[in-house]
Amino acid sequence: MNTLTRFASCALVLINLSACTTVTTSPPESASASVITPAAQLQKPAAILEAMNRNYNEATTDCREAGSNERRGTYYCSGVLLRTVDDGAFTPWSYSPSAVTLGATSYSWIRQDVPTTQLYNRAGFILRNRVEAMANGLPGLETGFICIYPFNAGTVSNLNHNGCGLRTLRTGFEQKAERNNNSAYAWGSCEAAGITTEAQWDQYYTQNGKRQCSWGMENQTGWKAVVSTMNRYGTRAHNEIMLKNYNNGEAMPRYIAAFFYDINRAGSLADAQSFQRKLNAAGYNVPILRLDFTAAKANRFAYAVADQAVPQ
Repeated sequence: MNTLTRFASCALVLINLSACTTVTTSPPESASASVITPAAQLQKPAAILEAMNRNYNEATTDCREAGSNERRGTYYCSGVLLRTVDDGAFTPWSYSPSAVTLGATSYSWIRQDVPTTQLYNRAGFILRNRVEAMANGLPGLETGFICIYPFNAGTVSNLNHNGCGLRTLRTGFEQKAERNNNSAYAWGSCEAAGITTEAQWDQYYTQNGKRQCSWGMENQTGWKAVVSTMNRYGTRAHNEIMLKNYNNGEAMPRYIAAFFYDINRAGSLADAQSFQRKLNAAGYNVPILRLDFTAAKANRFAYAVADQAVPQ
């Protein structure tokens, strides 16, 4: 993820309680003993956990927009879209000064068919995908998604097109015309440079000092290329997605489905608990989930009552 934020970089579906994995053993770090009055919940932990694991284990490459049936990027209905965040004297969904300058913030997308096991920070939050949101009558972002890179693109120093432009051209590009609700935002420097195939992306990458062009967020061919590229290069690191900033970020809490922490990284639970308390103070109560990249893919996420700083 780029270093532009104190965080870096979201997806859920329906509920089948028998498929949920609930962990009741003691957490690796002590949970807070503070008594906190929980805010109202939009969705219960069991439903969130089931949806998280199901979306993580999806394999679709053809997401369709509700109503119009127009093609959307794979993130729209599948996988888990997340943003990793470090903890500090700020809310995890707010934007850093460098993110404000860039006009966009970094996220990552994980799924069973990408090799990612390393995220930028040790904890963060997950955004509910649009299909999951509509299925459950919950808030879900429809617009603002710009581009995706197969690898961390270090976008903090790339002011072209909100971090999605080619660094070698210090001017913006005309946005690619598309026919869905995100058409005003989705844009990729690959398409703008005439790169339309995975082979062309490879050629550009190797001939330009391993600098990437970005795929437009709604380009299904680009999404397939991202998954294939990550597997061919064998990277365990994260990809990078740019999401347009929404005002000062204070509208984001309603879209957060859950917090998570990497169970294999020290200090991660404490970060997630701090995030959970801050969101509760803002009027939303969501669970903390464990993310274990060493666990079976079917149960990559887990829920533990003892992890929760805010009663669920």
